[in-house]
Amino acid sequence: MARTSLPILIAFLVAFSGNAAHAVFPESSDSAIERPPIYFAGIKAIEDGDYAKGLEIMQSFVDEDPQDADAWALIGFSLRKTKRYVDSELAYQKALEADPKNLAANAYAAKLYLETGRVQDAEQKLAVLDDLCAGGKGCEERQRLAEMIEAYQKTGKVGADW
Repeated sequence: MARTSLPILIAFLVAFSGNAAHAVFPESSDSAIERPPIYFAGIKAIEDGDYAKGLEIMQSFVDEDPQDADAWALIGFSLRKTKRYVDSELAYQKALEADPKNLAANAYAAKLYLETGRVQDAEQKLAVLDDLCAGGKGCEERQRLAEMIEAYQKTGKVGADW
């Protein structure tokens, strides 16, 4: 199944509802990638808030395709949502090794940095999103991250979205 303009639904957990099914995953770096049904089953599990199942599915996917940055970003997302921060960061690093401009991995890594009190690291990811936005991609995510950093600096708390 060709993915011509598939926004992979996952991140940005909507703060208004707190429901993982209303999450939005930033569009992939390469919208022409074909992926097997197992990949989309992993996304569905994560959207439904079943992070353990989504993690298991995505891990089996990257065992077969270890260079898929989006899958690694989803692994990082699932690990972060279950508070496994060290493993989450390693997954984001693998995503960014495969694709340094991967929107999801950069945005999610920034959220991880805020959750672990590393504001300067989050600001570095904001600079990456600034560059992506200047290229016409990820402007909404860039704005959300900027607001999230500002709120964190004022309150010391991280919002529930993403």
